[in-house]
Formats: sequence, structure tokens, C-alpha cells
Amino acid sequence: MKSYNDTIILATANQGKVREFSKLLAGLIAPEWQLVDRLAWSATLPDTVEDAETFEGNAVKKAVEIARATGCCALSDDSGLQVDALHGAPGVYSARYAGEDAKDADNNAKLVRELADVPMADRSARFVSVVCLAIANNDIGNNLLARVNTSFTDIAPGKLGKEGEWVRDNDIAVIWFRGTVEGMIVEIPHGDGGFGYDPHFYVPSSGKTMAEMSLDEKNAISHRAVALEKLYEFFGGF
Repeated sequence: MKSYNDTIILATANQGKVREFSKLLAGLIAPEWQLVDRLAWSATLPDTVEDAETFEGNAVKKAVEIARATGCCALSDDSGLQVDALHGAPGVYSARYAGEDAKDADNNAKLVRELADVPMADRSARFVSVVCLAIANNDIGNNLLARVNTSFTDIAPGKLGKEGEWVRDNDIAVIWFRGTVEGMIVEIPHGDGGFGYDPHFYVPSSGKTMAEMSLDEKNAISHRAVALEKLYEFFGGF
């Protein structure tokens, strides 16, 4: 394990997200830096209580807690499914839609039940991802801030800014970006790739569910890809 000065931590233990982020960030990380997930850190990190009512709130909370606990810069994602016929549910409860210990199969089964009487034309939905970068006051953090001609002392304190707006939570600088992808919920699952609700999320523009796409296909259109592209454009590449 390298030091906090050359490590960015992915604030997730979800290995599906780790695979996607690692692929999406491969061209953005400077050669002397490393990207690791929270399970690879040298000490056990506390689980964040995701009790915010928005994706933004949860993403910021996760990134800040990991950055503060490790002294590293941390990149988090809070994401989920919004189904219009269900008034935006499961939303921030997507990972635990069928209960606190629910598996993907449990959540998908509940989703199908809830939409049993909803015609296909009314099954519009979207995946949402909010990506938050929490920047510690270390070598990587100061490098990143210098890329956008700012410093810790330039950033006003606050807890949750607008998209693409700096705020500082005491000793941690924070910025976040939002991405979405539109689709429809199908009753019969298709494909064995991806994770979560991917087998039931059909993308009309691609003619496939997310689970039928290769990782490269998914990363070209996914909600996480859209959010990370905004992050990339903001910094002009890492």
C-alpha cells in the first residue's frame, strides 16, 4: 500500500462499481497515483450511514468520511433507479428496496411486482449517479486544485454545494457531478452482465438492457460515465 499522498480511494465495497470505475478512470489517473477501493485500504474503514434524502447528500457524506478517515482523496458514487410510475422509487433506497439485507434478485423481484399492472408505455425510468470527489489537503489534492487554479483557502466552507461548485467541509474540499441515462423497465430480465437492476433496464437507443451490454458499451452511455465525463472535463484530465 502506498501512502495517502499517492492514493485515491473509491469509497465503495461494491465490486460491480469498482470494475466500472476502474475502467472509466483508467485514462485519468496520473501514472504515479493509484486507485484502490475501500476494502484495499490498510485499515478497516467505517461504513457510512446513507441516511440523506438525495443522491447528492449520500455521495458527499461517503466521500468526506473516507477522505477524513484516511487522509486520502476519495471518490464516491451514490446511484440508483428512479421509476416514473413509482413516483421516483426506489431512488436512494435502490440497494435496499426489498430490505436492508436485500440482494439484487430480491430488489428486482420487488420491482417487477410493483410494476405488474403498469403497461410498457408507462414504464419509463432512469439510472442516476452522483459522483463526488473529496479532496484532502495532500499532494494529490493540491495538484488537483492547482489544475483549476484554486487552493483550499479559496474555497468557502459549506456542506453541500450545487453541481460543479466547490465547497469546503472543514479540511476537505468537495465537488460533485450528476449523470443520468434514460430507459424502460422490462418484466423479463435479459443478459447476465452488470449488476443491480441492469437485467431489467432496457435502453431504447441501444436496443439492449444494461446487462446485455459489454462493459465498454455500458461505460459509453451509463449514468456513472456521464457523471465522470463531467468530472474529467472540469479538471481537464487527471
